[in-house]
Amino acid sequence: MWKTIFRKYRFFFLALILFLVLVTFLDKNNLLSSWQLRGEIKELEEQREFYLQKIAEDSLILENLKDPRFLEQYAREQFYMKRPGEEIYLVP
Repeated sequence: MWKTIFRKYRFFFLALILFLVLVTFLDKNNLLSSWQLRGEIKELEEQREFYLQKIAEDSLILENLKDPRFLEQYAREQFYMKRPGEEIYLVP
């Protein structure tokens, strides 16, 4: 049964196989390139989300730096600044 179907429509089977090979491997916009580009797009979107989160955090810090108490706290924590006559002990 399959032999008669294949003999009758072998041109269509061969054309289908050729088309699948062409689309999968040989075409400019083949499936392998598309999968690779989708992975790169996903990675770039994750980076975008990360940087948007960092921008939000930095914007909050910049807004809080207008307050003198927060400015002093930030300078002491981040840059280890001190007042004259003070001693700072760093505990790891």
